[in-house]
Amino acid sequence: MKIVVVSNFVNHYYAPLADELFRLTNGDFWFVEVEPLPESFKKGGFSVYDRSYIVRAWESQAEQQRAYRLAVEADVLYTGGGKFVVDYEKRRLRYNKLTLECAERILKRGLLNIVSPTNLLTQFYYHTRFHKKPLYKLCISGYTANDMYFQHAFKDKCYKWAYFPHIPEQDVESLLQKKSHHRCPRIIWCARFIPWKHPELAVQLAERLACEGYDFELNMVGSGELYEAIEKMIADKGLVGKVNLLGNHPNADVVKMMAEHDIFLFTSDRREGWGVVLNEAMGQVCCPVASKEIGSVPFLLKDDENGLVFGAGNLDALFSKVKYLMDNPEQMREMARHAYHTVSDTWNATLAARRLYDFCSAYLQGKKLVFADGPMSKAVPFLPDV
Repeated sequence: MKIVVVSNFVNHYYAPLADELFRLTNGDFWFVEVEPLPESFKKGGFSVYDRSYIVRAWESQAEQQRAYRLAVEADVLYTGGGKFVVDYEKRRLRYNKLTLECAERILKRGLLNIVSPTNLLTQFYYHTRFHKKPLYKLCISGYTANDMYFQHAFKDKCYKWAYFPHIPEQDVESLLQKKSHHRCPRIIWCARFIPWKHPELAVQLAERLACEGYDFELNMVGSGELYEAIEKMIADKGLVGKVNLLGNHPNADVVKMMAEHDIFLFTSDRREGWGVVLNEAMGQVCCPVASKEIGSVPFLLKDDENGLVFGAGNLDALFSKVKYLMDNPEQMREMARHAYHTVSDTWNATLAARRLYDFCSAYLQGKKLVFADGPMSKAVPFLPDV
């Protein structure tokens, strides 16, 4: 079975899945890049990947034509969605060939996104030329199915999906033991310093914790337009020494930092499509405290089981959740254990690739394969109860 992926570029949360698909297909696998890795991503710690299966359609007209041929010939086409891949899907779906289109939350800014050029283009093709074609949606967000059904698209054709960064095998108890020797609980926040990531919530949380007399350390990794404002906010609130700004670091270094922290703080609002840092923090046996509107949260987290979930932007709820962990360190460690096993046992590249391969193989044989939960299980609209 030949599988071709068409997306923007290979990165650290695509490569593990691509490597597994290359292995499962015995090398009959190609990843078509439609654009080079942007300089802004390189500055943010992303690396350029070099794999034998990569086809750089952006390099030349000849490579683009090769990419089109591969997409049409493949048994299965997996696309990153958006306007960049419509040409690949059009060429393929005229032959009624199995196509899987992945997408984060479409309506990140609500109804405003409905009239965006990209959404109008993709919805036009879905409701006209693609409606009765074998095109399925892989939902890289707990809210993608909501947005699709709202637009009367992909009903009963949505499946749970994710980004799958490498999750290392951990000696969980040994790592938790090392963390227990910290002088005080250590919290890590990792994102760009931009409005919808809400770095100010992390600082406001630190202020509340300090006022309540809690001893802690908050380290914030990243940079962005709000960096100087956050730096001033920390100084004005007298939090220098408790809240540390660490700047940008390569992804591998950030993951190592996560292994040295107890709590991972994730404060984004609904504009966070997936949030792969959550997978990575869970893989380093951190206890997550995350906003319910982040795309990965409905799939990865169960409140009070493998992390804590709070209402987006709700400082009181955030403070209550973190305060609970400070007061109950054993429960915090237990949730961190469950968090690790969630991404190491279920939401990982190896299982996801296997399920994708088996799902497609069954489809090509005229069969239907159903998974109860996790990657490639059915995604349906829902309202979170947190």
